[in-house]
Amino acid sequence: MTDNVYTSDVTVDQATTAQLAESIRLREERIAENIDELVGRIHPKVLATRAVNKAKSQVVEEDGSPKPEIIALGAGAVLGVAALVVGLSGRKRG
Repeated sequence: MTDNVYTSDVTVDQATTAQLAESIRLREERIAENIDELVGRIHPKVLATRAVNKAKSQVVEEDGSPKPEIIALGAGAVLGVAALVVGLSGRKRG
């Protein structure tokens, strides 16, 4: 048997001390790699970049041009707020 084995390749009863030590070392490496990957996924810069990209995809077409329906929605919201402000300011005077 080689020393480079996982404990799943041999039973613990049949494994040598060196094989068990190597198996533990390999498992620790895999766990460390998994932790590094998870930390990378939740890093604030990665999360911010992901959020920006998601927001851009909602507003901008793949070719970089703005989506017309989003422009219309934004313009409608601005006009609605302006109308509300004008309407409320007129009521206070009268």
